[in-house]
Amino acid sequence: MTSGAAPLLEVTGLEKRFGALVAVHGVSFTVGERETLGLVGESGCGKSTLARCLVRLVEPSAGSVRFGGREVLALEGAALRSLRRELQIVFQDPASSLDPRRTIGDAVGEGLDIHRLASGAARGRRVSELLGRVGLGPELAARHPHELSGGQRQRVGLARALAVGPRVVICDEPVSALDVSVQAQVVNLLSELKDALGLAYVFISHDLRLVEHVSDRVAVMYLGRLVEVAPVEALYARPLHPYTRALLSAMPDAAGGCASALKGEPPSPLAPPPGCAFHPRCPLAVERCRVEAPPLVSLGEAAHLAACWRAGETA
Repeated sequence: MTSGAAPLLEVTGLEKRFGALVAVHGVSFTVGERETLGLVGESGCGKSTLARCLVRLVEPSAGSVRFGGREVLALEGAALRSLRRELQIVFQDPASSLDPRRTIGDAVGEGLDIHRLASGAARGRRVSELLGRVGLGPELAARHPHELSGGQRQRVGLARALAVGPRVVICDEPVSALDVSVQAQVVNLLSELKDALGLAYVFISHDLRLVEHVSDRVAVMYLGRLVEVAPVEALYARPLHPYTRALLSAMPDAAGGCASALKGEPPSPLAPPPGCAFHPRCPLAVERCRVEAPPLVSLGEAAHLAACWRAGETA
């Protein structure tokens, strides 16, 4: 985010509880104009729940989401529909996110219909334009999702999100269901669209190499909490949280091996440990870690935040 500029998306103390389970716990971050914030963490850490809370497909239990200065959680009816033109989401599974009974043209044009942006011949031209924008031919508009490959379906999902002219796109594991070669094509397309349309992204993934390639800043999530947030270069060069270091050390090197791997399984979110949630797996844990949860605070450079009593130390 540009220094001194107001954030486009500002999340403060966001929580989501499902009964006794706290899926998202006090999450705060910002996203600036034309910025990509990468969000990483192990499966089940709350990334997808957080994504759905941002666009209110899931209603948060507490906290604040401000978009362009407006409180998203206070909007209803027409005001909420208007906001959804500017804040869109692309889902992980391109097959399940498209209605198998509807044509591709209808899927892409649905937003145009809801927001009354185009009709008749103008709608058809706009659908063809959107398909072309994501590298698909206009003839695909008459087909159904099952007639397309996985990569083509994910491009359709992108076209559908772009149809209403968003400023921020939440990408929830957008390439994890695709083959590696197709992943690269979709990631490159996202980069091209960001530059061409001035988009900002929240890019959610468990693939740290992918996140490094696409992000300006990275937020690391563990058991519903953010444990580190930093510019991408700083986080990969000097991670401060032991969990971040463990994730990075588990990345395969050029020979296909790993220097080390993250040990153990995350605790159940139904029974999280006291203190720092990572302490049962942390080689640096001391008594304070077991009884007192560390806040997410600036350490060193102002833009580098970590929630750890022993941030920056090594075992």
